[in-house]
Amino acid sequence: MSSELHQRLDAANARIQCGNDERAAGADDKARAIADEAARRGRGGARQLAEELGVSEKTISQAIARARNAPSSSSRMLPPDTLERLLAAELETLPPLLRLHWEAVAWIVRGTIIDATWIEQPGELLAQEVEDAGLDGTVQPAALAETCRGLSRVQALAVIDTCQRNDLTVLPVKEQAP
Repeated sequence: MSSELHQRLDAANARIQCGNDERAAGADDKARAIADEAARRGRGGARQLAEELGVSEKTISQAIARARNAPSSSSRMLPPDTLERLLAAELETLPPLLRLHWEAVAWIVRGTIIDATWIEQPGELLAQEVEDAGLDGTVQPAALAETCRGLSRVQALAVIDTCQRNDLTVLPVKEQAP
């Protein structure tokens, strides 16, 4: 198998694992909530809770057991939408480009396999892709590549994410001089 295929499969497996970990953490949180409420209600609380939630008492006792064995919830975690909010905030700090330039960058991103190696220097790698793309001279590839090199790591990742989602309307556009 090609290394490109291995990279794509590794990225897909990492994403699946992340989803599985998040699902397990959510189930632990749900179990803790049930256990806490059953304890708060005291004697007979598990039975009351089972009736209220429309589940069996066995389901409640399984949740309580899971809560006892679950990792501590005291570890601090960022809210689940932190990445999306960070990338959106970075979009607001981007230099405005002509719509033509953003479209060229999006075309390049959609034709490029972006993997974990891009985390270190996404602006530089994006600039190299711009230089290698054989873009029309009206796009001014050298200037566009320099703009990409000037992006911070998070700005470049925000641009890549936006281009991959094909949502160019959120990118700042400057009007072309007459």
